[in-house]
Amino acid sequence: MRIWWLSIILAIIYGCQSKVDVSQPTPQPLKLKTILVLPFEDMSVGHGENLNARCPVCERVFITGEVEDAGDSFLTNQLIVWLQNNSNYEIAVSPISLDSQALLYSSNETAGLVNRKIADLGRRHNADAVLMGFLYRFKERVGKGYSIESPASVAFGMHLIRVSDQRTVWSANYEETQRSLGENVLLLGQFLKRGGRWVTAEEMARAGLEKILKKFPMS
Repeated sequence: MRIWWLSIILAIIYGCQSKVDVSQPTPQPLKLKTILVLPFEDMSVGHGENLNARCPVCERVFITGEVEDAGDSFLTNQLIVWLQNNSNYEIAVSPISLDSQALLYSSNETAGLVNRKIADLGRRHNADAVLMGFLYRFKERVGKGYSIESPASVAFGMHLIRVSDQRTVWSANYEETQRSLGENVLLLGQFLKRGGRWVTAEEMARAGLEKILKKFPMS
């Protein structure tokens, strides 16, 4: 009996672990006042689906997948609202993304090029830093909450680039495809937290964004 209960406890502990990777190479304080937020860039455009896509900023590789219509807009809007409600930064919003893929494909000089262009864009908007995101997957579940044919899958990354020195001062990545308990019993804690059901892509993306932003540097 004790062994059984121990297994359940360990399952809950490990099941609550999230697939979040946050890096802050530059320690606080960052001395930032205004942040320019760029719309999330859909990386499946240009790469296609089920292919390796390298992040233009951190060079981490993601497998691209289906991106639902307005998935990038959903994440962008959620990010802006969170920053406006939870930070002391002045938030400026760019109506267009950087289009880093076109930038890299049109130049032989790739190292640091995106960061330099981001810093230039921030400078033109009188911002101290630029926050941009890359969306690799935003696949909606097929089926209903308790019975599905395929689960939701989300993958995205965000990077904060300081204008003054073009350095990446904060990065975060989130990636998840919901699994059933039959596939991995260690997901019991997360499964129960979600009410024992299959979540939508928006629910998964919102939860991932909130986990990441808990570690966002504050002014």
